[in-house]
Amino acid sequence: MRARPPLIVLAIALTVLGSAVPAAAGEHRPANGRITFGRFDPALGDFSIWAANPDGTRQQRLTHIPSFFSDWSPNGSRIAFDFADSTGEHLAAMDPDGRQVRQLTFGEGIQEVPKWSPDGRRITFDASPDLPDAPGFHTDIWIMRVNGTDARQLTRGAFDVEPVFSPDGRRIAFGRITGVDAQGFQLEAIYVINTDGTGLRQVVPPLADLEHPDWSPNGAWISFNIGPDQPHAAVMVVHPNGKGLRVLRRSDNRLRLFKPVWSPDGRKFLVGCHDVQADIDKLCVMNANGRYLHAVTATPDPVNFPAWGTHPLTH
Repeated sequence: MRARPPLIVLAIALTVLGSAVPAAAGEHRPANGRITFGRFDPALGDFSIWAANPDGTRQQRLTHIPSFFSDWSPNGSRIAFDFADSTGEHLAAMDPDGRQVRQLTFGEGIQEVPKWSPDGRRITFDASPDLPDAPGFHTDIWIMRVNGTDARQLTRGAFDVEPVFSPDGRRIAFGRITGVDAQGFQLEAIYVINTDGTGLRQVVPPLADLEHPDWSPNGAWISFNIGPDQPHAAVMVVHPNGKGLRVLRRSDNRLRLFKPVWSPDGRKFLVGCHDVQADIDKLCVMNANGRYLHAVTATPDPVNFPAWGTHPLTH
């Protein structure tokens, strides 16, 4: 039997977002394009990146090397991704059909989880000069130009992961791993920092199995999830000032949710969903209010690391 969840989670679990996350008045909504995700390849022994329509049709393999997180440029013309080789994990970018691959980071160590800035000029990521088996391993938040130059470190001395730009490009939200709880679950908080490295502040205190912050297209919410192995597993949202923390949708005995990302128009989420009966990780889509959750992939292999691109013809 699992221990009781933290009191803060018990409190916020009583509040579920009952209506759609509101859009800013008169805001422009970009058209939703294709999605990307990692799909496990038994022959490779790891994940590679695939693309598909948002309903899961027209699946296309994009990479043939171990590769994981991906993110679409704002105009939908390029995909940044991380990949593994003998020296660690690095960043590259490619066309939406998997061609014209260009490596962006080099050298030993870890550079992972890339996210484009809204103006398409920069990429943020987390990185370490060490490999994960090194004593004291941790990652910091970095920012660089989209060609891999002018890399700048924004955070130091903590264990910071999974950065994402705010829609105005002025701030970055990220997770900060702070340790483990008494049951051995990883504790992670959400922080926000200005892109010049100033203004660091905590948005959500450390919670067990918190992961994967993402910023809503209208800037009003930061979403994240509590891991599917937790009894209080859920997709959650909070305002960037730390107020309004609430459950958007709980995992249940049918689908266990992880790694939610917003659609470019802000009306839906693409989210990992573990099918309990089939015992396999799929991708699901749900409305921005947490309703109408349904699976869109049904592959024989597990999938993970979802990303949703803007339709390139709208820019």
